[in-house]
Amino acid sequence: MLPSELLVAKVKGGRIYPGYLSPDAPERTLAARLISLYSKSPGKKKSEISEAAKEIESEGNDFRVVRGLCTLLDRRSVFEVRSPVDPQVLREKVFEQGAPVLDEGKRWEVLSNAAANFGVNPEDVLNYLWADLPEERVLASFCEPTPDSLLASYNLSMTQTLLFRATFLGISVKGNPRAMLRAVKRLGLMYSIRAVEGDSVSITVEGPASMIKLTERYGTSLAKLLPLVLESKDWEIRSQISRGQFGRKRLLDFHLSSSDGVLFPEVRIQDVEYDSSVEESFARRFRAMETKWNLLREPGLIETPAGILIPDFAFEMGGHRIYLEVVGFWTPEYLEKKISKLNSLPPGLAFVVAVNRSLASADRFRGAGLNVVEFDHEVPLRPILELLEAAEKSILEEESKKLRNLEFEPTADVVDLMETAVGMGVSCETLIGRIGESPPKGYLLAGKYLISERMVSELLSILSSERSLSAVEKRFKALGIKDVFPVLDGLGYSVKWAGLSPESAEIVKK
Repeated sequence: MLPSELLVAKVKGGRIYPGYLSPDAPERTLAARLISLYSKSPGKKKSEISEAAKEIESEGNDFRVVRGLCTLLDRRSVFEVRSPVDPQVLREKVFEQGAPVLDEGKRWEVLSNAAANFGVNPEDVLNYLWADLPEERVLASFCEPTPDSLLASYNLSMTQTLLFRATFLGISVKGNPRAMLRAVKRLGLMYSIRAVEGDSVSITVEGPASMIKLTERYGTSLAKLLPLVLESKDWEIRSQISRGQFGRKRLLDFHLSSSDGVLFPEVRIQDVEYDSSVEESFARRFRAMETKWNLLREPGLIETPAGILIPDFAFEMGGHRIYLEVVGFWTPEYLEKKISKLNSLPPGLAFVVAVNRSLASADRFRGAGLNVVEFDHEVPLRPILELLEAAEKSILEEESKKLRNLEFEPTADVVDLMETAVGMGVSCETLIGRIGESPPKGYLLAGKYLISERMVSELLSILSSERSLSAVEKRFKALGIKDVFPVLDGLGYSVKWAGLSPESAEIVKK
């Protein structure tokens, strides 16, 4: 983004048009001149470069455009403090010697004393005294862009600056819609999905101007989304921009699409890391607990009569899921939409909502009949683990009832009970426990496999001729046994390790 005072735009018929730069002359020439200025300025102070840029401004160029381009070039520059002593410490030493100094002789005496204290020349003290101020810092290095890439970055920054005053942002993109939805979710934006059809998605994101607080942080998140929109070959955005102040605000329409031909940077959608430290912290701490529940991030879309919902997490075990939604940014209207969606969830879905006490009243969600966990700084593990433990107990009891009268009749020599359990909609643990009570006649239960007597004979024949673990694994896998260790145990064998490599491991009779 650029500072708001550098926004260049015109208004016509209730619509706002940003002053985008084209790759044609004279704008390309202007970009090339400013790049050249920075490229030739290593060793110069920031103030000297700014003065040179002002000369370019005075040649009839829009000062906002010149300063906007310089802002982007500053971000590609490294300015450093050039002083052998800490300027702040030097100032303290100079000014602690008494003030005011009313004659040149006394002034020179003060500077000389300070210079002697730090071992520098008195003539250099004035150069070092303010060397840490932004305008006094010296250009150490500069990453030179091409004129076109500078103009493209300017256009992107201009759009981001404009959208910082948006009340909403409507986005339609084609291609890789799931990546776009993940980005919206992970950036912590308030959104509603209008439609998902094939490789297209239409989303409405609340704008920073609709927020009642946290505007800067939210606006930054929205700015991060824009490059991802532009990555699509076919995109369109619509918005309303709030302009004016002191009770004279106007809402102006803004519309832009890929067909408008504005020069933007070429970007590639990358997996957005956790934008919310709350979610990242929770995921890290939960996975460290090593429960039976697998934690999934953004486990998919849930369609409700009130709109599409994308939960933050899901806890999954044996085909059962419990969803977790962490309430982040919100406005009263967005909160109502969220509650409306949660109230209209399809039957049978288990849901937990973690609510930050400073953002919303947990009672609003309790009214929706949901499990609610409140937090101040991070989502607590204990109440969620207790919920999962209770759910696990209930699931196992229900599965045990379901399998109570099970008469399992295998039809293959090797039966993978993990796959069977998934097909039956129960956990593998429960199925193995039930079959273990009375294994089918003629079958051996070994780990998660049921193995026929005929296959047991074949496996024992292999073990009579092979001792290498890697060789046995290869032959067992060819027969449908991917996890050989519990099967070896069931057949009365163990593994003797001589190192970390399976190549050196030997199978021995117990």
